[in-house]
Amino acid sequence: MSGEKMVWILVLAIYHAPPDAVDWDGPWKFGTPHIVEKQFQSEAKGRNSAIELIGKLDQGMLAPIRYRCLEVPANLPRGAPR
Repeated sequence: MSGEKMVWILVLAIYHAPPDAVDWDGPWKFGTPHIVEKQFQSEAKGRNSAIELIGKLDQGMLAPIRYRCLEVPANLPRGAPR
């Protein structure tokens, strides 16, 4: 984006199985969004953090998790629309 400073934020989407599911293989329903409360200086750093977090969650959770790194301006100029 045209030379302005950007930061990246990480959003995780955790999918849920039915409450009575055992060894559930799908279909999965979108369940919980989670925004990591940290800014990243690059998409790669955000992706690496996502992979690390998912690895930790995989220890006890078998549900699929998807993620997106979103780029947003680090600053907005005076008079920026709300």
